[in-house]
Amino acid sequence: MNFQNLAFATSFALAACGTGPTATSTDTMANADATADTTTSVDTASDTTTTTGPTWRDSLKVCWNDLNCKRAFVISHGGDWSIEDFPYDSEGAFHRAADKGADGIKTDVHVTKDNVAVVTHSSPLLGYETTDCAGLVVEDSTADQVTKCHIFPSDTQTFQRLDTVLEWARGKVVIMLTVKEPVDFPRAIQTVIEHNALDYVFLETGLGDLQTAVPKSADWQKTWYNASVSSEAELDAVLQSSAKPVVAFLEIGVDYQEAANAKMADLLSKKIHPAGLRGFVSSIHLPTPADHVALWDAGFDVIMTYNLDNALVARTQVNAARGIEPN
Repeated sequence: MNFQNLAFATSFALAACGTGPTATSTDTMANADATADTTTSVDTASDTTTTTGPTWRDSLKVCWNDLNCKRAFVISHGGDWSIEDFPYDSEGAFHRAADKGADGIKTDVHVTKDNVAVVTHSSPLLGYETTDCAGLVVEDSTADQVTKCHIFPSDTQTFQRLDTVLEWARGKVVIMLTVKEPVDFPRAIQTVIEHNALDYVFLETGLGDLQTAVPKSADWQKTWYNASVSSEAELDAVLQSSAKPVVAFLEIGVDYQEAANAKMADLLSKKIHPAGLRGFVSSIHLPTPADHVALWDAGFDVIMTYNLDNALVARTQVNAARGIEPN
């Protein structure tokens, strides 16, 4: 099997570290929709309404890592962005993705010289990323300097602080952090902890970084990770390991054409899911609704999409076919 180019990920809840995150047990799930138990509260208007506990919208412990939950998930790559109005990784793109119903948003992180995590894809900032700060090195700049830079081609959208994003996302959407420099993992982890975001944030990383860069944070076992491996053999090594890292996802490079074929479906059904893992895949860059459906039909659980509108059409179709509402 050719494990290259795009990515799929497999997710599992870890019990290896007592201080790490734990999955919601299946006996707490009422059905495949895996919504949380409800608790009674008083509504000032009616005095009779109830509010619900955590759901998949704001907690990785609900459905995301429960194999009994058949909900199809969508993560929006950089938010719902376009060059016409809200650029990649911008506040507007994030808000629009959440408003449309994305289950998660993938974003990028660098750390400034005053130790603030900020949302930027590159450092130095590239000419196609900013209208007024091309060449600015994030690590040599303050957070104030970075967040005054406009994201190309907008004259209103500026680069964001991670703490601002985490506070906004609470109760709305899951956040996937791609930490661009290994040295920045400790600060990114601490930012998640400082803002009580452990339940709805996971960090993308490789197995090498999990063994070296990530443990430099004293609190690294408190949060979730998306760990990347490069082959099926490396996946097998992880499955056989008695000291698994604390992760929510395992990511394997895989050619997109292989992702929806019988070989991958066989791997998901016979090895990945029986091991307690969940499948996560990246879409192609111009995916149709049918492209997304094919991936879910192959057995993947989560798709990081490059076209949110088409992904949502497909997610509605798949969840409806599975008897899951709302979609």
